[in-house]
Formats: sequence, C-alpha cells, structure tokens
Amino acid sequence: MSNMTYKVAIAIVALATASAMIFVCSFENRTRRCLDDPSPGDIYLARINALHGSTEAPALYGLMRVEEVFPDRVMAHPAMDSSASKRRAYRDLESAVANGIRYDMSKDIEIARDDLASLHARGIIVVAKNPGT
Repeated sequence: MSNMTYKVAIAIVALATASAMIFVCSFENRTRRCLDDPSPGDIYLARINALHGSTEAPALYGLMRVEEVFPDRVMAHPAMDSSASKRRAYRDLESAVANGIRYDMSKDIEIARDDLASLHARGIIVVAKNPGT
C-alpha cells in the first residue's frame, strides 16, 4: 500500500471517530437538558429495580414518563414492561417516542429533582429524551 492510501485510511478513521463523538455528546447533552429542566412528557430509560432500592441482579431496564414536575421532585409512571436487556429498552424508547407506549398509571415513581443528575451519573437513569425534541 502506498503512503497516500495510509493517509486516506487515517483520515477516514479520524472522521468516523469525530462523528461518533459528536453523536455521543449530543445524546448526552439532550439527556442533561431533560434532567436539568424536566418537563411533563419526558421519557427516561432507567434501571427500574434500582430506583426502588433493589440491587439484585439482573438489572431490569424500563421506561418511565414524567407526568408532573414540582419545584422539588418529579412524578413519573413506569411503562408496563421492563427487560433485562438494555438494548431492548433502547428500542422501546425509540418506539415510545415514535408511536407511544402504555404506562402503568396506577404506579407512581417520585424522584427528587436534586437526585436526577446523580442517578444519571450512577447509571440508574441511562438516558432521558423529550419526544418534542
């Protein structure tokens, strides 16, 4: 291979890496916006069992939709389904944003607003998304 081929290959790898980093940063920024300024309709992908204080394995991932926002807390309802597969939960998140999903309106999850960023940093709230953005 010629010297030019290596330079082209390096440029392609650099562009792909930069694109991936921009995507990840934009995903992270969207999550931070939702957690810093929550609003009704936000959807969180979270380790549901960890929100209830359980550390048992396996982790159960599920969605929850913010229903009400108060100065000191948010109130959300969990989706009807949860999964041990984080990948499936991501697919559910995209489906929920595009098509809607059923939530268990009989179960409330209250989270202190001051705890949202910490829960995200600890990996309990994996990602947050506002369907309007």
